[in-house]
Parts: sequence; structure tokens; C-alpha cells
Amino acid sequence: MPISVSRVKQLWPWLVEARFAWLALGVISAALIVSLRPHTPEPVIRLTGLVLQLLGIATVIWGISETRALFGHPSFAAKAKSWVERFPLRRRNVVIAAGAASLSAATCKARGYATQGAGQNPTIDTRLDALERNISLIHERISSTEKEMDEKFRKTAEALKNEERARQAEDNAIRAKLEATGTGGVHISAIGASWLFVGVVLSTAGVEIAGLLK
Repeated sequence: MPISVSRVKQLWPWLVEARFAWLALGVISAALIVSLRPHTPEPVIRLTGLVLQLLGIATVIWGISETRALFGHPSFAAKAKSWVERFPLRRRNVVIAAGAASLSAATCKARGYATQGAGQNPTIDTRLDALERNISLIHERISSTEKEMDEKFRKTAEALKNEERARQAEDNAIRAKLEATGTGGVHISAIGASWLFVGVVLSTAGVEIAGLLK
């Protein structure tokens, strides 16, 4: 049964998923090819093992760098450069920066209201008319106040929802970083462990391996 083109295209992403395994196996295979050839001298086997051990130790630095980058810390090179630039005896160019700031005046709100009087010589009809108009004004003020309070409550509720979403997103980001810190560096540790294992074997048993290859 012929293989479809789409399945062939899926082969490369599938291989890329195991890129760290290919890296580890590739370095180990190259080291074994160099050190396990017939009549390989013992120093070559021992030095090959030493190189593998150094590469295994380098993966520790790699893992630490990955963790620092995950939490936004500068790289070791940037830290070293910053430390060198702060050398006390080094001449520095002093730059004076001027800035300006403006403060806005505090704002305040005030309300005013008016009442309707019954006139200089009030009668029962004028008093009733003034009372009706005052009741209408009170009703308008109450409606305006309720509308303003509803608007403030709505804005407060929206602000609380936005803050809740922001906190949830931040919690998810922190959880993802903690998970990546705890489990994301396993592949780097596995690479280093495999290189160290083979390197220790080659360095420790270099004489015996060289004797077997003669």
C-alpha cells in the first residue's frame, strides 16, 4: 500500500518532537565511533570520556539558564557584562538627565438643588402647586442619584471582573512557569545524565577498553 504525501509531511514534525533525544544519541554515537574503533589508544578513549563529562556538566548550566530565562532574569553573559561594567576603577561617562513632571489639580464634585416656593401670599392652591413641583424635583434628584449609583456600581463590578480575570491570568502564568520549572528541564537533565554515564565509563575503563580493541 503506497504511503500518502500527507503522511510523509507529518514525518518531520514527528522527528522534531524527539530532537533532544536525537541530540543525546548523536553525541554519544559520535563519541563511541571515535573511541571504540580498532586499535584506539587509551588516551583517546579517556579524553573522549572527559569531553562527554564536560558536556554533561554543561547541560546543568543550560538548565539553569533556561530556568532564569523563564522567570525573566538576565542571562549569565548579561550578568557578567554588567558586573564588569561596574568595575570601580573603570572610567565612566556621567550623563545628567533632566526631567519634568506636572501634577494635576484634584477635582471635586458638587451638587445643587432648588425648591419651588408658594409665593409671598400663598394660598392653598399655590401651596399645593409648589408642593407638587417640589415632589417632582425630589423625584428627579432621586432618579438622577439612582442612575449615578447604578453607573458607579456597574463600573465597580466591571473593575472587579477585570481584576479577577487579570489575577486568574497571572495565576495561570505562574502555575505554568512553576510546572515548566519542575518538569520542563527533565529533557536537559536526561541528556546530561546520559552523557555523564557514557563519559564516566569511557574515562574509568579506558585502559580495559583499549586492551579489548587491540
